[in-house]
Amino acid sequence: MENAYTKGIGYFRTMKKSTDKNRFTMIHYIPIFCLFSLIISGIAFAGERNRVLILNSNMATEKYSLIHKEFTSSISEEIAELDLGGKEIDTTEIGERIDTINPDIIFCIGSRAYLSAFQTAGDRAIIFSSAINWKRLPMRKNTYGVSSELNSGMELMMYHYFFPDLGRIGVIYSLKHNKEWLKEAIDNGRDLGLTISGRPVTKPEELPKVLVEFLPEVDVLWLVSDPVVISSKESVMEIFRRADSLKKPIYAYSKIFADLGALLVISADVPTMGVQAAGLVHDLLTNNEIPENVVTPAGSHIILNMKKVKEYGIDLNEEAMDSVNWMIQ
Repeated sequence: MENAYTKGIGYFRTMKKSTDKNRFTMIHYIPIFCLFSLIISGIAFAGERNRVLILNSNMATEKYSLIHKEFTSSISEEIAELDLGGKEIDTTEIGERIDTINPDIIFCIGSRAYLSAFQTAGDRAIIFSSAINWKRLPMRKNTYGVSSELNSGMELMMYHYFFPDLGRIGVIYSLKHNKEWLKEAIDNGRDLGLTISGRPVTKPEELPKVLVEFLPEVDVLWLVSDPVVISSKESVMEIFRRADSLKKPIYAYSKIFADLGALLVISADVPTMGVQAAGLVHDLLTNNEIPENVVTPAGSHIILNMKKVKEYGIDLNEEAMDSVNWMIQ
């Protein structure tokens, strides 16, 4: 590990696990000037190999830090850590650090971390989480992950609990990424007495025209993870602007859309995603069968926008209020 002193980036800390697996004891702290931090466990410093590397897009991001914490608390293997710190990093440097640590598995938190690992990790197994629109990411057979989106049946059941009178749900989607998902959602909606209709787009430029034609036909627009529909910040703003002009509520999957005015957001529970990623690591290291490379989140977090409920005059099942984690007044 001498190379970690001479070529370490950011700051270097060696740490060893305490008897409480949720805590770490720092035994060294050596600041080194560069672009991101390298944190390696005390056992790796002694010359042994870490089987798992955590590659974090930015530990300063709250949800990334939380997933990081839950993952490390749920795994018994020795862990090495790299934090990209939210900066643009030369992939050559990242590849050198990965080769130095030489892990069996790389757990990537955030899209930037995943893309960096995909380019530099060779044939090592990669697990990702917190990658919005993960279907746009390049994948290999040994790529695994925890989706940022919930199962459609679960989402529809919770949505219907809040708004039983908004039964016509519209989805704008791309055939390439969400054809099968929409078919499943339609079936799940039918079981709940909901009518789900979809309007496909093949390129982002089609979105404005589809919004004008499609929004009047539905009670609510269900915004789903689709890299063609949500291709840029501008496309997202166009969706919300058009919907608001017609007083059509938006049902979405991420907190960022709550800030833009979504009526209801049901997103994956962040801590649970960290635990699930740790479970995938365990299955890989013990050669357990993994039925699906990308698993659905097991927990949920609900945001309700009461401003939009009142502004649009929407009937709300008040019994559902107890399920809300965060309310926008």
